[in-house]
Formats: sequence, structure tokens, C-alpha cells
Amino acid sequence: MKRVILIFLLIFTTGCVIRADYSKIDKHAESVPPNLNNVKDITLYLTKNLNSPTDKVRAIYYWMAHAIRYDISKMNSNLTYTDTQQLVDEVLRTRKGVCANYSALFNACCQSVGIQSYIIEGYTRQYDKISMLAHAWNAVYINGKFYNIDVTWAAGFVRGNVYTHQFRDVFFMIEPDEFIKTHIPFDPIWQFSNNPITHKEFESGDFSKLTRISNFHFVDSITVQNGLSLTEKLMRENQRILKYGITNSMIRTKVLQNKQEITTEEYNTAVKYFNEGIKKFNDYIRYRNKQFNNLSMKDDEILNFLSSSRQLFESADQILSTLNQDKFDLKNPIQSMEKSIKGMIKNLDEEDAFMNQYVNTPKSNRLTLFFRKKESRK
Repeated sequence: MKRVILIFLLIFTTGCVIRADYSKIDKHAESVPPNLNNVKDITLYLTKNLNSPTDKVRAIYYWMAHAIRYDISKMNSNLTYTDTQQLVDEVLRTRKGVCANYSALFNACCQSVGIQSYIIEGYTRQYDKISMLAHAWNAVYINGKFYNIDVTWAAGFVRGNVYTHQFRDVFFMIEPDEFIKTHIPFDPIWQFSNNPITHKEFESGDFSKLTRISNFHFVDSITVQNGLSLTEKLMRENQRILKYGITNSMIRTKVLQNKQEITTEEYNTAVKYFNEGIKKFNDYIRYRNKQFNNLSMKDDEILNFLSSSRQLFESADQILSTLNQDKFDLKNPIQSMEKSIKGMIKNLDEEDAFMNQYVNTPKSNRLTLFFRKKESRK
């Protein structure tokens, strides 16, 4: 199952930035050899002799904004990718991309040098109007604070369907309270605010609540989120998104995408259980075909192969029974696996009956059981 990743909009805006003298870092970033074509080599070159996390982030940001051009031909398209690594591979190969590519590459570069970073999805406003195409950007966590970075917007801008590749150094490490005026995440925890605004407030331009005290603890939520499975992350994300209101088609699409990914992830979990059950059963059959000779295992340990296999098949079947087969392209795979599970349960029932005889038969007479079973299969 492929994950749908929206291709995001590139627009023009301004923002508040941390200003410092990065001229030496920027000059070095301009000298990255064109033959470097993977994240590790590029990032090692960029961050050579840099100790400060901020300086490393700056080098990555500056290089990307200059080396990667926005691919306007994909601006209004929906493409499918199996994971973010495909986005990274694509942009490194072509040196072109859209917001999804920029944010994925920036995140990969930061993580390769130990910088805590995130890919954030949401939408934007410009000239007091809401853009109706989704967008993606990044955030970094440095010295106990979160900062937002939009490398796509730093690389250039689109006007009248014409892209201008022009570096604009106003999208580097922007404070959350300033960034929220132009970028709102679908999930409120990525506003990095203890009193996040709703989508309705963002669309109306009402940012008055930002200075008020609230009991929303985004740091705790992010900490919990980082430790969850993908399914749990998506489920909690949807709960928060719904709480803050669906006010446009972009938010609705995000919720539906999350639901689809939850279904895909649960299906993959069922596949994992099914395959583990097959392995357990095959291990048992291999030992049985050798008539359990030269095994140091006790009878109950042999029986455990069958019981463990059954539990795994039942777990897979339980997951499949909860999946909605009508909305996604998993109907045929689900039905096929359900049929296979029924067949394996039948096999397990037969082997359970055989093992019940086996363990209740004196060891001197057990060989006869194998001959009987062999004859019954003819």
C-alpha cells in the first residue's frame, strides 16, 4: 500500500528571523561538490568543523535553498510514495522538488547529524488570504526551544505560475508565535504553543489568544507522541485535529489520509502476525517430520509451537475483521488472507488432534502414530 503524500504550494511571505553572521558557513555551503549525492556525504561536508547545532542547521538550510529548485510542474499534483525516503532520493537525483521533497530532505540531513527535527504538514495564508493547497515545512529543537524553518519558501517563489529561484533569508529559525501568523499545522501540537489557535481563528486572522495562559501542554504531547507506534500517533493526531475543527477541504483530506494510513498500518501488522504464525507452524512441521527425534524439548514445548501459531493467526484475523474493506484498495488482499487463515486453522486443528494422541501415548508406541499419519495422507 502506498502512502499518499500531497504536493504542496509554494508562496511568498515574510517572517521574523534570528539574525547572525553566517557568511562563512554560507560560503562553505556553496562549495558542496556536485558529485555528492547522498544525505550522509552531503551533510558531513556541510557540517565539517561546525560544533553548534544552529550552525549545522544553517549550513543545511542554505545549501538546500540554493541547490534545490522548486518543481512547478508538480505544484498541483498528487503523487504517491511508499515512504519519505523516496522523496529524499528523488530530490537528490533531480535537484528539483516540491515542499514534500524539501521538508523530507531537510529532516533527513538534520537527523544524520543528530539534530532533533520534524516534518510538519499544514497550510498557509498570504496577503490575508488562505491558500487552498496544503504545505509542508520543518521544525528543529535546539537548546530547549522549537524553531520553524521553511526551506521551500527560502529557495524562491511563484508568481503567475512562474517560479523564480531566488534565495530569501527570512525563513530561518522563526519563533512559533510569529510563524503561526502565516503557517498553521493540521495538528495543534506543532504550533509549539501552550494555547494553540483553532483553524477558524487562523482563517479569520485572530491571534489574540496567543498571549493567554492555557492548560495545553504541547511539550508533554510531543514527548508522548515520539514514543507511540505509527497507528497510535495517527489516531491521536486525528483526535486533536478534529477537536480544533475541520474548516476546509485540506484538513478533511488530512484526516482521511490518516485514516487510510491507519488501515494500511493495521493491515501490515496483520500480515506480520500471519507470517510469524506460518513460521511457527512450519517449525513444528519440520520437527514432526523428523518424528521429534533428537529434540531436547519437552512435549509441552512442542505443543507451544501450535498454540503460538494459533494465537498469531487469531490476532491477524481479529485485526482484519476491524478493517473497512470498502474505502481502500485492500479488499482483495484482506479476503485472501482471511481465506488463508481459515485454512491454517484447519491444519492446526488436525495437528492438535495428532499431538493430543502423541502426548498421551507411551514413548515406546509413539512411532506407530507417525506411520498411521503418513498412511492417512495417502
